[in-house]
Amino acid sequence: MGMLISGLNSYLGRRAASNLASENCEVFGLIRDAELFKTTGFEPITAELLNIDLLRKGKAYATCRLDNLDMGICFAPPTNLDDQVSLQVELTRLRNFIALLQANACNRIVYLATLVDREYLSYVRKLFSDLGVIYTLVLTNITLGKNSLADRYFRQLMSEKYIWYDNALANVQFRPISSLDVLRWLRTVNWKEDFKDQVIELGGIQQMSVRDLFRMYKNLNEVENVGVAVPHFIYKLFFKQRRELQKEDHLEIKRMFKYEYPLDNSTWAKRVSFSFTPIEEAILEDQ
Repeated sequence: MGMLISGLNSYLGRRAASNLASENCEVFGLIRDAELFKTTGFEPITAELLNIDLLRKGKAYATCRLDNLDMGICFAPPTNLDDQVSLQVELTRLRNFIALLQANACNRIVYLATLVDREYLSYVRKLFSDLGVIYTLVLTNITLGKNSLADRYFRQLMSEKYIWYDNALANVQFRPISSLDVLRWLRTVNWKEDFKDQVIELGGIQQMSVRDLFRMYKNLNEVENVGVAVPHFIYKLFFKQRRELQKEDHLEIKRMFKYEYPLDNSTWAKRVSFSFTPIEEAILEDQ
Protein backbone atom coordinates (compact mmCIF):
# COMPACT_ATOMS: atom_id res chain seq x y z
CA MET A 1 0.00 0.00 0.00
CA GLY A 2 1.23 3.48 -0.86
CA MET A 3 0.29 6.42 1.40
CA LEU A 4 0.89 10.13 1.04
CA ILE A 5 0.63 12.03 4.32
CA SER A 6 0.20 15.71 5.10
CA GLY A 7 0.05 17.60 8.37
CA LEU A 8 3.41 16.42 9.67
CA ASN A 9 3.70 19.41 12.01
CA SER A 10 0.87 18.03 14.15
CA TYR A 11 1.73 15.50 16.87
CA LEU A 12 0.12 12.55 15.09
CA GLY A 13 1.58 13.67 11.78
CA ARG A 14 5.10 13.76 13.19
CA ARG A 15 4.67 10.31 14.72
CA ALA A 16 3.27 9.03 11.42
CA ALA A 17 6.44 10.15 9.65
CA SER A 18 8.39 7.88 12.00
CA ASN A 19 6.01 4.98 12.68
CA LEU A 20 3.44 4.53 9.90
CA ALA A 21 5.65 2.82 7.30
CA SER A 22 5.88 -0.97 7.43
CA GLU A 23 6.89 -3.88 5.22
CA ASN A 24 3.55 -3.64 3.40
CA CYS A 25 3.05 0.12 3.66
CA GLU A 26 5.18 2.66 1.78
CA VAL A 27 4.78 6.17 3.15
CA PHE A 28 5.59 9.54 1.57
CA GLY A 29 5.37 12.70 3.66
CA LEU A 30 4.91 16.29 2.51
CA ILE A 31 6.87 18.92 4.41
CA ARG A 32 8.15 22.38 3.54
CA ASP A 33 11.71 21.74 4.82
CA ALA A 34 12.64 18.09 5.24
CA GLU A 35 16.09 18.71 6.72
CA LEU A 36 14.73 21.08 9.36
CA PHE A 37 11.95 18.62 10.16
CA LYS A 38 14.48 15.85 10.77
CA THR A 39 16.62 17.95 13.09
CA THR A 40 13.68 19.01 15.25
CA GLY A 41 12.25 15.51 15.70
CA PHE A 42 12.52 13.10 18.62
CA GLU A 43 12.65 9.77 16.70
CA PRO A 44 14.02 8.53 13.35
CA ILE A 45 12.02 9.23 10.19
CA THR A 46 10.87 6.18 8.21
CA ALA A 47 8.72 7.94 5.61
CA GLU A 48 10.23 9.31 2.42
CA LEU A 49 9.98 13.08 2.84
CA LEU A 50 9.15 15.34 -0.11
CA ASN A 51 9.99 19.05 0.06
CA ILE A 52 6.59 20.38 -0.99
CA ASP A 53 4.70 23.39 0.35
CA LEU A 54 0.96 22.80 -0.07
CA LEU A 55 0.14 26.50 0.27
CA ARG A 56 2.69 28.04 -2.07
CA LYS A 57 2.96 24.92 -4.27
CA GLY A 58 5.77 25.63 -6.75
CA LYS A 59 7.78 23.43 -9.10
CA ALA A 60 8.16 20.47 -6.72
CA TYR A 61 4.39 20.38 -6.27
CA ALA A 62 3.70 20.61 -10.01
CA THR A 63 6.18 17.86 -10.92
CA CYS A 64 5.46 15.42 -8.06
CA ARG A 65 4.73 11.98 -9.48
CA LEU A 66 4.25 8.91 -7.30
CA ASP A 67 3.53 5.39 -8.52
CA ASN A 68 0.94 3.09 -6.93
CA LEU A 69 -0.48 5.66 -4.53
CA ASP A 70 -3.51 4.15 -2.78
CA MET A 71 -4.57 6.89 -0.38
CA GLY A 72 -3.79 10.18 1.24
CA ILE A 73 -3.85 10.78 4.99
CA CYS A 74 -4.16 14.31 6.30
CA PHE A 75 -3.72 15.22 9.95
CA ALA A 76 -5.54 18.31 11.19
CA PRO A 77 -3.17 21.17 12.03
CA PRO A 78 -2.04 21.93 15.59
CA THR A 79 -3.31 25.50 15.17
CA ASN A 80 -6.87 26.46 16.12
CA LEU A 81 -9.46 26.67 13.35
CA ASP A 82 -11.67 29.05 15.31
CA ASP A 83 -11.09 32.05 13.07
CA GLN A 84 -11.79 32.49 9.37
CA VAL A 85 -8.15 33.03 8.40
CA SER A 86 -6.95 29.75 9.96
CA LEU A 87 -9.93 27.87 8.55
CA GLN A 88 -9.35 29.18 5.03
CA VAL A 89 -5.65 28.31 5.23
CA GLU A 90 -6.57 24.75 6.20
CA LEU A 91 -9.14 24.46 3.41
CA THR A 92 -6.58 25.73 0.88
CA ARG A 93 -4.04 23.19 2.14
CA LEU A 94 -6.61 20.43 1.78
CA ARG A 95 -7.71 21.55 -1.67
CA ASN A 96 -4.11 21.48 -2.92
CA PHE A 97 -3.46 18.14 -1.23
CA ILE A 98 -6.46 16.57 -2.95
CA ALA A 99 -5.37 18.03 -6.31
CA LEU A 100 -1.96 16.44 -5.80
CA LEU A 101 -3.56 13.08 -4.97
CA GLN A 102 -5.79 13.21 -8.02
CA ALA A 103 -2.86 14.20 -10.25
CA ASN A 104 -1.28 10.93 -9.08
CA ALA A 105 -4.35 8.82 -9.89
CA CYS A 106 -5.51 8.64 -6.28
CA ASN A 107 -8.98 9.71 -5.14
CA ARG A 108 -9.06 8.44 -1.54
CA ILE A 109 -8.39 10.57 1.56
CA VAL A 110 -8.60 10.02 5.31
CA TYR A 111 -8.67 13.12 7.50
CA LEU A 112 -7.87 12.80 11.21
CA ALA A 113 -8.99 15.47 13.66
CA THR A 114 -9.62 15.80 17.39
CA LEU A 115 -12.81 16.89 19.11
CA VAL A 116 -11.47 20.44 19.40
CA ASP A 117 -12.06 20.84 15.66
CA ARG A 118 -15.39 19.02 15.43
CA GLU A 119 -17.57 22.06 14.73
CA TYR A 120 -15.40 23.06 11.75
CA LEU A 121 -15.45 19.68 10.02
CA SER A 122 -18.64 20.51 8.12
CA TYR A 123 -16.51 22.87 5.99
CA VAL A 124 -13.94 20.12 5.42
CA ARG A 125 -16.65 17.61 4.52
CA LYS A 126 -18.24 20.04 2.04
CA LEU A 127 -14.85 20.60 0.39
CA PHE A 128 -14.37 16.87 -0.04
CA SER A 129 -17.83 16.50 -1.58
CA ASP A 130 -17.30 19.45 -3.91
CA LEU A 131 -14.00 18.01 -5.17
CA GLY A 132 -15.44 14.52 -5.68
CA VAL A 133 -12.87 12.79 -3.49
CA ILE A 134 -13.79 9.66 -1.54
CA TYR A 135 -13.23 10.59 2.09
CA THR A 136 -13.37 9.39 5.66
CA LEU A 137 -13.32 11.83 8.54
CA VAL A 138 -11.91 10.29 11.72
CA LEU A 139 -12.46 11.96 15.08
CA THR A 140 -10.08 10.81 17.81
CA ASN A 141 -9.96 11.21 21.54
CA ILE A 142 -6.76 12.67 23.02
CA THR A 143 -3.71 10.60 22.06
CA LEU A 144 -0.94 9.60 24.45
CA GLY A 145 2.66 8.73 23.71
CA LYS A 146 6.20 9.97 23.60
CA ASN A 147 6.32 13.79 23.64
CA SER A 148 2.54 14.21 23.38
CA LEU A 149 1.07 17.30 25.00
CA ALA A 150 -1.04 15.25 27.43
CA ASP A 151 1.94 13.10 28.42
CA ARG A 152 4.11 16.15 29.10
CA TYR A 153 1.29 17.75 31.09
CA PHE A 154 0.78 14.76 33.39
CA ARG A 155 4.50 14.28 33.90
CA GLN A 156 4.81 17.92 34.94
CA LEU A 157 2.00 17.45 37.46
CA MET A 158 3.82 14.47 38.94
CA SER A 159 6.78 16.73 39.73
CA GLU A 160 4.67 19.05 41.90
CA LYS A 161 4.07 18.44 45.60
CA TYR A 162 0.58 19.96 45.57
CA ILE A 163 -1.81 19.71 42.62
CA TRP A 164 -4.41 22.46 42.42
CA TYR A 165 -7.23 21.39 40.16
CA ASP A 166 -10.66 22.39 38.92
CA ASN A 167 -13.23 19.63 39.57
CA ALA A 168 -14.98 20.32 36.25
CA LEU A 169 -11.75 19.63 34.37
CA ALA A 170 -10.72 16.67 36.54
CA ASN A 171 -14.08 14.93 36.01
CA VAL A 172 -14.11 15.12 32.19
CA GLN A 173 -14.68 11.61 30.78
CA PHE A 174 -12.94 10.37 27.62
CA ARG A 175 -11.19 7.37 26.05
CA PRO A 176 -7.49 8.21 25.72
CA ILE A 177 -5.71 6.28 22.99
CA SER A 178 -2.11 5.40 22.26
CA SER A 179 -0.78 7.41 19.32
CA LEU A 180 0.95 4.29 18.01
CA ASP A 181 -2.41 2.47 18.14
CA VAL A 182 -3.89 5.15 15.88
CA LEU A 183 -1.18 4.48 13.31
CA ARG A 184 -1.57 0.68 13.55
CA TRP A 185 -5.31 1.14 13.12
CA LEU A 186 -4.75 3.21 9.97
CA ARG A 187 -2.74 0.33 8.49
CA THR A 188 -5.37 -2.23 9.54
CA VAL A 189 -8.49 -0.72 7.94
CA ASN A 190 -9.32 -1.68 4.35
CA TRP A 191 -9.70 1.88 3.07
CA LYS A 192 -10.39 0.71 -0.49
CA GLU A 193 -13.69 -0.79 0.61
CA ASP A 194 -14.73 0.57 4.00
CA PHE A 195 -16.14 3.80 5.45
CA LYS A 196 -16.44 5.72 2.20
CA ASP A 197 -17.82 9.25 2.65
CA GLN A 198 -18.37 8.70 6.37
CA VAL A 199 -17.48 10.28 9.69
CA ILE A 200 -16.28 7.71 12.23
CA GLU A 201 -15.01 7.91 15.80
CA LEU A 202 -11.86 6.43 17.30
CA GLY A 203 -11.38 6.21 21.05
CA GLY A 204 -9.26 4.01 23.29
CA ILE A 205 -10.17 0.80 25.06
CA GLN A 206 -10.96 2.30 28.46
CA GLN A 207 -13.23 5.16 29.49
CA MET A 208 -11.85 7.24 32.35
CA SER A 209 -11.75 10.75 33.76
CA VAL A 210 -8.83 13.13 33.56
CA ARG A 211 -8.36 12.51 37.30
CA ASP A 212 -8.30 8.72 36.73
CA LEU A 213 -5.64 9.04 34.05
CA PHE A 214 -3.44 11.20 36.27
CA ARG A 215 -3.78 8.69 39.10
CA MET A 216 -2.69 5.98 36.68
CA TYR A 217 0.41 8.01 35.82
CA LYS A 218 1.18 8.43 39.53
CA ASN A 219 0.72 4.74 40.35
CA LEU A 220 2.86 3.59 37.44
CA ASN A 221 5.63 5.99 38.44
CA GLU A 222 5.22 5.47 42.19
CA VAL A 223 4.65 9.17 42.79
CA GLU A 224 2.82 10.57 45.78
CA ASN A 225 1.52 14.13 45.87
CA VAL A 226 -1.54 15.92 47.19
CA GLY A 227 -4.48 17.04 45.07
CA VAL A 228 -6.47 20.07 46.20
CA ALA A 229 -9.79 20.95 44.54
CA VAL A 230 -10.27 24.72 44.20
CA PRO A 231 -12.92 26.97 42.64
CA HIS A 232 -12.51 27.63 38.95
CA PHE A 233 -11.32 31.25 39.31
CA ILE A 234 -8.57 30.22 41.76
CA TYR A 235 -7.51 27.36 39.50
CA LYS A 236 -7.12 29.86 36.65
CA LEU A 237 -4.69 31.88 38.77
CA PHE A 238 -2.51 28.83 39.47
CA PHE A 239 -2.82 27.77 35.85
CA LYS A 240 -1.41 31.09 34.64
CA GLN A 241 1.57 30.80 36.98
CA ARG A 242 2.87 27.49 35.64
CA ARG A 243 6.27 27.75 33.98
CA GLU A 244 7.49 24.30 32.99
CA LEU A 245 5.22 24.07 29.96
CA GLN A 246 4.80 27.02 27.66
CA LYS A 247 1.72 29.13 28.23
CA GLU A 248 0.36 28.13 24.79
CA ASP A 249 0.65 24.44 25.71
CA HIS A 250 -1.25 24.96 28.94
CA LEU A 251 -4.02 26.80 27.14
CA GLU A 252 -4.19 24.08 24.50
CA ILE A 253 -4.39 21.14 26.92
CA LYS A 254 -7.10 22.93 28.89
CA ARG A 255 -9.01 23.58 25.66
CA MET A 256 -8.62 19.96 24.55
CA PHE A 257 -10.02 18.57 27.79
CA LYS A 258 -12.94 20.99 27.59
CA TYR A 259 -14.15 19.39 24.34
CA GLU A 260 -13.46 15.76 25.22
CA TYR A 261 -16.06 13.04 25.71
CA PRO A 262 -15.89 9.25 25.24
CA LEU A 263 -15.91 8.40 21.55
CA ASP A 264 -17.77 5.34 20.30
CA ASN A 265 -15.95 2.70 18.24
CA SER A 266 -19.09 0.81 17.26
CA THR A 267 -19.26 2.26 13.72
CA TRP A 268 -16.06 0.53 12.65
CA ALA A 269 -15.55 -2.26 15.22
CA LYS A 270 -17.88 -4.71 13.44
CA ARG A 271 -15.81 -4.50 10.25
CA VAL A 272 -12.27 -4.12 11.62
CA SER A 273 -10.51 -6.56 13.92
CA PHE A 274 -8.22 -4.49 16.11
CA SER A 275 -6.62 -4.97 19.52
CA PHE A 276 -5.83 -1.84 21.55
CA THR A 277 -2.76 -1.42 23.71
CA PRO A 278 -3.80 -1.02 27.37
CA ILE A 279 -3.19 2.56 28.45
CA GLU A 280 -0.87 1.39 31.24
CA GLU A 281 1.38 -0.26 28.65
CA ALA A 282 1.29 2.78 26.37
CA ILE A 283 2.40 5.04 29.24
CA LEU A 284 5.26 2.72 30.28
CA GLU A 285 6.53 1.61 26.89
CA ASP A 286 6.15 4.68 24.68
CA GLN A 287 8.38 7.19 26.47
